[in-house]
Amino acid sequence: LIIRFYAHTNSLVMEDYIQLLLQLQERVPDIFFESPSFPTAIRVAIAVLSLIHSDVIFAALTLLRSIVTHDCMDTSSTTKPSPKFVAYAAAIRSVIIDEGTSLLANLLNGILNDFPQESTSTVITIIRLLAIHFPKELVVWLPQALDQVAMPASFTPAKEQLLTDITR
Repeated sequence: LIIRFYAHTNSLVMEDYIQLLLQLQERVPDIFFESPSFPTAIRVAIAVLSLIHSDVIFAALTLLRSIVTHDCMDTSSTTKPSPKFVAYAAAIRSVIIDEGTSLLANLLNGILNDFPQESTSTVITIIRLLAIHFPKELVVWLPQALDQVAMPASFTPAKEQLLTDITR
């Protein structure tokens, strides 16, 4: 009983922290993206994906989706991006490049094993944007990430097909 209470309390603390990060990202992006603690905040959000608590998983997925979908990551615009957006994108790129394998492994593990079904579209959005913004890195991350994901042996052919398709 004590262990359950402790785990539940920690999940609530983590959810509150992730909700705070979401508010910072939305309301004061300068503070959020340009903070020296930004990489740590992202690492925490990625680590939270390994918890088995729906509310905190949804909060972390929402934060990660809002980061990879941020307007600063849109390079298709023909206008010159603002200096702030250049700084935001650099901060995001740096952290995602460093944490890509872990992020991808937690996303794949969650979607295959632990995440609530309602999170599937968010996970797909995040992975799709990783493929768009980090195509070369994704090819490197994917084999390492798949090695970290617990899956039945019956998934081996699908895993090998996915690796073949992605590397093409």
